[in-house]
Amino acid sequence: MKLYLQYGEELSGQWKSLCEIELKPLLNVNLRPFAEVQNLFGIDFVPVKLPNGEVLNIDITYSTDNRGINIRILSRDTTIIEVGGFNRQEISYDPNLIFITPNGIYVSAMVGV
Repeated sequence: MKLYLQYGEELSGQWKSLCEIELKPLLNVNLRPFAEVQNLFGIDFVPVKLPNGEVLNIDITYSTDNRGINIRILSRDTTIIEVGGFNRQEISYDPNLIFITPNGIYVSAMVGV
């Protein structure tokens, strides 16, 4: 599973790929509820720099047992978006988050294979 980030390029009006980040097995699972019965993957506050210099910190937890997913995105120390849900299928790219950052960049975030 990977996180796919894109940003909206103002001049062209098109989505441009920003990065892909591979989700890794979470080793500190005892800090997360119900971790002993779930296979957890994710990323833990990875910084991503946008073209305007703005930095987002991304935190994701994904359970292969129930395809449950939680995505949290911070700007500085403030959560700007957090969503939890379920992938319909292992190969799907949902949920797909589209949001605007505090400095006005449109960003799309989705997790899939």
